[in-house]
Amino acid sequence: MAVLVQNTGAGWDRELYQTLHDRVLPDVTKPPAGLISHAAMPGDPDGWVVIDVWESEDDYRRFLEEVLIPASQELGTPQFDTKVVEIYNLMVPPHPI
Repeated sequence: MAVLVQNTGAGWDRELYQTLHDRVLPDVTKPPAGLISHAAMPGDPDGWVVIDVWESEDDYRRFLEEVLIPASQELGTPQFDTKVVEIYNLMVPPHPI
């Protein structure tokens, strides 16, 4: 079942997010297995928010453990809080990119 994953972290900003993003996804045309969508934005009142949709929680956990956590540790990034929610209905309309 598809899941929505929300990561929020104080002490994050656009530059730190982009540094980690470039490390874990050097070629955006080759997303990790199971990733459906990804969005990142400033948090309120500070910090950063990343929202992903994954085909399954297993896909997300695999990426987290094998790619994201090791890269975060290498960079010494601040911790982030994660919320995972099962998705009941998902519609992803085609877009001209």
